[in-house]
Amino acid sequence: MIWTEQNIETFINENKDKFSRCDPSIYHNDHFLLKLTLRFKKFISIVPYLIRVLIVTIFIFSTSIYIWNNYIRKDRHEITLKQKIENIIHLKR
Repeated sequence: MIWTEQNIETFINENKDKFSRCDPSIYHNDHFLLKLTLRFKKFISIVPYLIRVLIVTIFIFSTSIYIWNNYIRKDRHEITLKQKIENIIHLKR
């Protein structure tokens, strides 16, 4: 039997008295709440997405620094960045 909205409504109306007589078990509420909280924890966790965003951000940042340093920087042929840093360190001494 395929359950449709009409079938479910008919079933409930025919068995109203049975629903009121049967009590759920003592731990039914606790079990239900536990399942509910576990289900929400699955759907709300955004940590994996944040880790992916962090990895992509680091990749894009490092790639852009590399491209800027090797291809875009105007004085890239004159002196390397490493040499500039070494010169600054030697000047401070």
